[in-house]
Amino acid sequence: MMFAKSIKATVALVGFGFCTSAMAENPLIQTYYSPDPAPVVFGDTLCTYSGNDEGGSFFTMHGWRVSCTTDMVNWTDMNTLILEAGDFNGSAKKNGDWAAQCIRRNDKYYYYVTVESAQGGRAINVAVSDKKEGPFKDALNGKHLAGPNWDYIDPTVFIDDDGVAWLYWGNPKLYYCPLKENMIECASDIQVSDMSTFNGKYTEGPWIHKRGKKYYMIYAAGGIPESIDYSWSDSPTGPWTYKGVIMPSSEPGAAFTVHSGIVDFKGRSFFFYHNQKNVKGGGFSRSTAIEEFTWNADGTIPTIRATDSGVVKPIKNLDPFVRVEAETKSWVGGMTVNTSDGYTIIEHVGSEYGNVFLTNMNSGFYTKVRSVDMGDGADRITVCTRGSGGMLELHTGSENGALLASMNIPASTAWEEHTFDVTDAAGVDDLYFVVKQGGFDFDYWYMESEKTAVPQTAYKGTAAMIPGKIEAENYDEGGHNKSFYDNDRENQGKVYREDEVDLVDISDSKCGDAACSGYAIGYTQENEWVEYTINVTADAKYDITANIATAFETAGMQLFVDDTAITDAISFEKVDSVFTTYKVVDVGSVELKKGEHVLKLLITGPYLNVDWLQFTDPNATTIIREVRLTSQANVSYNVFGVTGKFLGRVENADANLFATLKNAGFADGVYIVRAIGQSKALRVKVK
Repeated sequence: MMFAKSIKATVALVGFGFCTSAMAENPLIQTYYSPDPAPVVFGDTLCTYSGNDEGGSFFTMHGWRVSCTTDMVNWTDMNTLILEAGDFNGSAKKNGDWAAQCIRRNDKYYYYVTVESAQGGRAINVAVSDKKEGPFKDALNGKHLAGPNWDYIDPTVFIDDDGVAWLYWGNPKLYYCPLKENMIECASDIQVSDMSTFNGKYTEGPWIHKRGKKYYMIYAAGGIPESIDYSWSDSPTGPWTYKGVIMPSSEPGAAFTVHSGIVDFKGRSFFFYHNQKNVKGGGFSRSTAIEEFTWNADGTIPTIRATDSGVVKPIKNLDPFVRVEAETKSWVGGMTVNTSDGYTIIEHVGSEYGNVFLTNMNSGFYTKVRSVDMGDGADRITVCTRGSGGMLELHTGSENGALLASMNIPASTAWEEHTFDVTDAAGVDDLYFVVKQGGFDFDYWYMESEKTAVPQTAYKGTAAMIPGKIEAENYDEGGHNKSFYDNDRENQGKVYREDEVDLVDISDSKCGDAACSGYAIGYTQENEWVEYTINVTADAKYDITANIATAFETAGMQLFVDDTAITDAISFEKVDSVFTTYKVVDVGSVELKKGEHVLKLLITGPYLNVDWLQFTDPNATTIIREVRLTSQANVSYNVFGVTGKFLGRVENADANLFATLKNAGFADGVYIVRAIGQSKALRVKVK
């Protein structure tokens, strides 16, 4: 990352007290005060942009910041300052950098911010960058997008389904305009909303969100102290209908001003806000907090309460076998962030300028990283540090939990990697890097394991052929979090294979009217997965069926090819009250390209046993055009629907197969039949 000015490498110590995971995960950023959160999703990453409270007796705010996450529990400080008033070519005064929001369009990032105009009054300015973390540059060369006007604060922006971008802002009125395609000019005159439709509640801090066909305007309401209320509309321009309070002003730790944002990410919904909990400086030192919530069935937003816990369940576990930035953390006790400023950095770091790292590493300080998946076990940890040296310990569970590694950090004037042995580092756990003796800066870390060096390969070296049947127990080789993921890490079935995937012997089970054979995946839990290397023989649309068993209504799965979803998350009805009855079910149809791919089976609902997956090309079967089809007498046939769904079996078929199906009770329609023990399929029309 590059910075516009080297002064941006300076950061003040934030006055947070120590707080362990047992006590809190809110506020989610402890290395700086982060008022006016503006969450935005960029693919697999969610970033929250914020101001930068300086404390004191007023809203003195110098510059803007951003922190990002991929799991909703560990947040990475992307920079110290990504933009400040001085970057606007003389149009903005210093220390008046108020609420802002970022959006991406055409591979550019546009940042709409509140400034105190050099001409007097407030104004909306816009900056642009090629990267979400900046640095951002003035997009209008010293001009305001809107203003100056003392009402012009707190911009919020979104792009509607028709491609039109809308910008809103204001206190005590709600102003708006559509933006031109260039995103830096209003496409029409600035409009003022009909404020009477807000029931006198609207104050400031608007946030626009669209869900389905409804437009939600969320805002600070009711005067001082403020609550967070919302209205909705069927149009981006209103009229707005007042819907109620989201977060009351009486919540513990509430600041007298509020600012919020709502975002949907990875199928879950999150409410961002700021408060003055766990900070010094009261309402002028505010920090971002977050709560997960579920929308009401009628589309309304529930009342959301402020908690200390924040997001309890991560989106995913953190992988320690790749480089992890030291500034990626769920909680920091005392440390702060800084950036390099022109000195030489080793090759692993990348840029010679702008590298972000943890500093102020005093004795007793610590950083916590949540939900780290160490797989079958790590053997070593490497840390990148510089400085006069010191002592760093790695613990699990808490600052005083089980000791995994003691790291005697040597002195170094340049960034250097140092490797240490770790013990009992396996499974999913929270990690704590605890400083026992300070004097060094901390850039990044990663773990290594002999087991993690095992590549992912097809089971016994042979890819599963498509079209064809994939036996669920023949998942790829490679190990935990590479070819499979198992929540409890224990082999509960203890059959067929010896890793953590739970398999069951189904030889005593029933598959239709016949006995099953082989093995199935069992004891499944939500978010577990297995992968298969597949070889698709031809470009085609394949019908997918599966042989499953479940005694619950909660079971479900989803399929991916090369990490792209090819089915929705499918929920299955209970097959039987026991897990020994298997049934063939439709999974869907998908276009696949010829060649080798990786298929992932993800468990989306627990208690699902999977015996096999079948990929069928219905156009590849032999089509029999005769209505009356003769066949061998006294042969048994399996009967399938045209999508490959198993429908039953006819025993000792008559030589007239059409008549056999008709007499067996099959309704008029087209069926695919296959003689037991043969691969050739026939298509038969019954009418």
